[in-house]
Amino acid sequence: MDNEQKLDRLFSAYRAACPEREASVNFMPNLWAKIDARRRSEAGIWRWANAVASVAAVVVMALGVMVYQHPNPMPQRAYIEKLTDEISEDHFLDTSYVAQVKPVKYTGGGR
Repeated sequence: MDNEQKLDRLFSAYRAACPEREASVNFMPNLWAKIDARRRSEAGIWRWANAVASVAAVVVMALGVMVYQHPNPMPQRAYIEKLTDEISEDHFLDTSYVAQVKPVKYTGGGR
């Protein structure tokens, strides 16, 4: 049996399994009714998402107005200045904190 005969038998089995449908008069109206039903189900989700986005925008704007009207005062001193207040001058002069480094002489860029 050659390939053409196998292919013909395959197509005939397919036609037997899936008979052709003739398009009825109501094919397009039924199709559009299905499309509209799906759009209506998605419209509720979009309406909810738009409402949530609108509420979020209003909340952000209200918080922005509140922050603008009542700004937090900036600290008068920097963080490093507060840290140095806590460390006494004795700690800076203590020899245990000073590394023992030997001076390095420059020899003139030896290549």
